[in-house]
Amino acid sequence: MKKEPIGLFSKYFIVKFRDAFAGILQNGTNINRLFLVLGILISLNILFIIANVRDFFRLDDAIKFEEPSSLYGVNTKGEYEKIAEFYKFSRVLVDLDELPAEDPPLSKDTRNRVIQCFVSSEDNDFYSHIGVDPRGIFRAFFVNLLAGRIKEGASTITQQVARLKFLSQERTISRKAREAWLAILLETHLSKEKIMESYLNEIPLGHGTIGVGAAARFYFRKELKELTWGEAAMLSSLTTRPSQFSPLVNPHESLAKVRIVFRRLVENGRMDVATAEKEYEDFLEFYQNLNRSPNDSAFSDRLNRFPYPTEYIRKKLINSLGSKKLYSGGLKIYSTINIQHQIEAEKALKATLKTQTIESNQKAFRKVDVFDDEFGAAYELISLLSDTNDFRFKISRSERTFRSFFQEELRDELSTLNFLAGAENVSDIIERNYVNQSTEDHLLPVEGSLISMRPETGHITAIVGGSGFRSDNQQIRSFQAYRQPGSSFKPILFSSVIDYFGKNPDPEKNITAASQFLDSPLQYLMEDGDEWSPENYSSEYSGFILLREALELSKNSVAVRVLEQIGLSKILPSIQELVQVNRDLPGNYSISLGSFELTPFELTTIYATFASKGKTVNPISVLFVEDGSGKIIKDFRKDFTESDRKQVISQETAFIITSMMEGVIKKGTGKGALSYGLDRPAVGKTGTTNNFRDAWFVGYTPELVASVWVGYDTGTISLGRGVTGGTIAAPTWGRFMKNALLYEPKKNFEWDDSLKVVRATICTSCGKLPGPDCRETREEYFLPKTVPTEACQEPRGLNYSNTTSVPVAPIKTQKPTTNKQKRKNLFQGDDDISF
Repeated sequence: MKKEPIGLFSKYFIVKFRDAFAGILQNGTNINRLFLVLGILISLNILFIIANVRDFFRLDDAIKFEEPSSLYGVNTKGEYEKIAEFYKFSRVLVDLDELPAEDPPLSKDTRNRVIQCFVSSEDNDFYSHIGVDPRGIFRAFFVNLLAGRIKEGASTITQQVARLKFLSQERTISRKAREAWLAILLETHLSKEKIMESYLNEIPLGHGTIGVGAAARFYFRKELKELTWGEAAMLSSLTTRPSQFSPLVNPHESLAKVRIVFRRLVENGRMDVATAEKEYEDFLEFYQNLNRSPNDSAFSDRLNRFPYPTEYIRKKLINSLGSKKLYSGGLKIYSTINIQHQIEAEKALKATLKTQTIESNQKAFRKVDVFDDEFGAAYELISLLSDTNDFRFKISRSERTFRSFFQEELRDELSTLNFLAGAENVSDIIERNYVNQSTEDHLLPVEGSLISMRPETGHITAIVGGSGFRSDNQQIRSFQAYRQPGSSFKPILFSSVIDYFGKNPDPEKNITAASQFLDSPLQYLMEDGDEWSPENYSSEYSGFILLREALELSKNSVAVRVLEQIGLSKILPSIQELVQVNRDLPGNYSISLGSFELTPFELTTIYATFASKGKTVNPISVLFVEDGSGKIIKDFRKDFTESDRKQVISQETAFIITSMMEGVIKKGTGKGALSYGLDRPAVGKTGTTNNFRDAWFVGYTPELVASVWVGYDTGTISLGRGVTGGTIAAPTWGRFMKNALLYEPKKNFEWDDSLKVVRATICTSCGKLPGPDCRETREEYFLPKTVPTEACQEPRGLNYSNTTSVPVAPIKTQKPTTNKQKRKNLFQGDDDISF
């Protein structure tokens, strides 16, 4: 409710009046003076009630309106295109100059039919009175007196504008007096056309609509200038009690009120009887075809093409701009969302999640009656004591039980029998049930995330945070799901290690892409006496293998050995700097297998560092915000500059890890990324966690970085045996990348001329310089001062990667105890996957 504080000028005037009044009483006893004082007192009190000095300075506010804000994305032409609106009440501003006059006119009044309907139903003398209508007040007084209730109001359209713009809705004499005073002021300050325009833009017409423009779109899906006489009459019938006369809520009462509007059009000489009857009968078709829920609102019609990025940006802007400015400031918000990328991201992830929900076949929680069975009686007592709402389900238990039993037990058998019988009615019912049923009816939905960004600018181009943005599923998992990345963490570890030795070369300990490690089982005795045995996904081992191949095949044992060789204390600070999160990393070897939880957004940002030549990326989703006049009021581009980007790994390291991940897609665990025909340079890494709970693929092309995560919200539920990052996430990523970049030219990875990478020929079996007996060689990339200096001494280039018998590494003991338990493998990779 609006409150009007007393101004300083008014306070000063009251004090002066009090002093003058006291002087008059003291200086005379004449009864005439007394009556004069009483008259002045009454007049001034009335004046103070209805008038305020500030009224003269805010009359222009009557033609200022709260407007929805618009969110824009970028289309394939590089142009901004509206993708969403933000508002609490729908409003479409109307300019009276744009409403065409009636042609041919039905009376002397040639104004648009919308204006004529509102004038006839609300204030027939609008164009002749001075803001208040004494005749209307007199008429309403006797009508209400005879009816014994408030049946007719006496407020003019100008008074309604004054109330809507400046006053509250309370029914008091003082408010009515203020309303009349402000109406007279408005008439002296604004033209009739401007007052009418303000009225048509400000009047609430039900279901969350403010103004006739929004109401026309909501009720009729039309622009205001396209309305028929019947449609215009219906809008004007909603001014007094929109909820009661809404055609969606009470169609019979609404039709009766429309009939009254037509009668007034005839009575006021704006339409003859024959025309009124014809227009009224034509409008009956609207009610005959009306099939909408009474709970529909204009908010459900709000433009929102992509709910996930819209909701993420909405939360961000509320924190920086405030909700009032966002919802009613008429702002233009220019985002980094690429419409093509967003469309393809939603298509790719939706198809994957829908299919995987069926294949994983995890039953949803069905015992929804357990609360009612166990605590129903207690809840009834609590509701009586605390006046809470009743606990009810939307459908009865018997109906819910029948639906479940029919869908899971009877439907398939009945469909088969009906196929033999050929009953069309039964067939239609079964088909309709198949179509209308969603997997969420009986299966726990598999969720996921897909987020993409430009590596050089950090512009976020697509956000999909789950299986569908609904009232019961609004989590944006791209930013809120903290999950173990599994083997997709290996590039972070390997790049940190390679970069460390590039800065601290040691000929005897250097770890490079050509370093040889033993891929064999490992066992560690933990401090609590348990044993930890990190295993490869397939439980098969390749013997001696080079680091590049270990990444391509996602060898867990090699990742642990790399961390063991360099030492946690040496490499943990480098990993922390690359990861860029304000959370402490675990101080144990499990970090090499992706035990540290990250969100898809965080992991994508890390990979963007690789794609941007080792420099950190500052992600951004909104570029700038303009007000209604086109002035930039918030420029998010200034929050980060090029100088804020840190070189956390060298360009040379970024080049090498990019080269290593290229093999993941071409011949490693990420070959599924090519299954949809991706035909541009691309690199990435798969990730799978223990018991197939999470499936990842994170990668990039020269133009775009993206991640795909698939899993259940409950982190203990498995997707199913064999569901890995390579089998489910990589194909989804490849499909998205191919279609998202369809209209963008292909590029190659470009590196600065200052790139200092040494290319050397090595023996493919041992990673050293070729010896006289090496049967196969290839070229490898090294950081300066880390190139191997020893030649391969293996006889005839023996390739240990083909060895089948591999020795087991000795158990490493830390504070041994007598109580030993075998700990199950906590993390698994995704090597040896068939495609």
